[in-house]
Amino acid sequence: MQYQFKNNITIPPVNLGRISYINVTPVYYGLDNGLKPDWLNIVSAPPSILNNMMIKNELDISPVSSVAYAKNQDEWLLLPDLSIACLGRVMSVILVSKKPFEKLTNNKVIITDKSAAAAELLKFLFSIKRVKPVFETMPIQCPDEIKKSADAALIIGDKALKEKWELHFDYVFDLGQMWLELTDLPFVFALWAVRKSFADKKPEVVSSIIRLLDISKEQGKKHVEHIAQKASEILGININICKKYYKLLNYNLDPLQLKGMTSFFEKLYKEKILSQEVRLRFFEIPLLTKSVSK
Repeated sequence: MQYQFKNNITIPPVNLGRISYINVTPVYYGLDNGLKPDWLNIVSAPPSILNNMMIKNELDISPVSSVAYAKNQDEWLLLPDLSIACLGRVMSVILVSKKPFEKLTNNKVIITDKSAAAAELLKFLFSIKRVKPVFETMPIQCPDEIKKSADAALIIGDKALKEKWELHFDYVFDLGQMWLELTDLPFVFALWAVRKSFADKKPEVVSSIIRLLDISKEQGKKHVEHIAQKASEILGININICKKYYKLLNYNLDPLQLKGMTSFFEKLYKEKILSQEVRLRFFEIPLLTKSVSK
């Protein structure tokens, strides 16, 4: 099926990615509550799956790990003023450990297979502190299973929020806080990107989606209390944890966040975690764009 612009230009359905964690709910609040047009197909999945779907051209626009953008910068363009970032503690990206961070050399550390940015941030933090653990990528299980199979594990997303990890491990490190202490800068975990080939063919459609996401995000900011209540019901945790969590997240992409992200990319390149330097390229909204009907 095809859908139409108000000026009768027809377009096929557009595939928009969505992270399947509660962290992204404020950005999609308006789309969840009547703003989504018929031509927009939203696909929900963990960050690493969305990254791969973008690489395979199965999505047109999606939130992607910041590191995934760095590795696909020639094929993707960034959408303006959209990110998932924090300045310090983030709560949903943590390393749980039996030992102090500096004592994990030659110890087994499980890396989640769900997020590229969190994994590369952790590897960088180990690298900068000259700690050399043995990494193994595998699905994250319950606390007791992790303790049996490894000395530490990277936990992200809803699972990091649901469990009381401090009851199971002697050490819980918040990676957002560790980055702040090292750089005094925010950390950007995710960005919204559009495939350059799609943007070149359909700039008006991309512009319309940018406007929809901007409106949706602004509506989400006005309904954080409702969003936190639903998140607490979904995860089965206290609403105050959800309120605190959403206060820690920033969904804009302002100059300070750009500085933090650029610093991260530069450090990854210096530590040889990234093979090439990163150049930020944004989708440029045409001066005259055509609106899209539902």
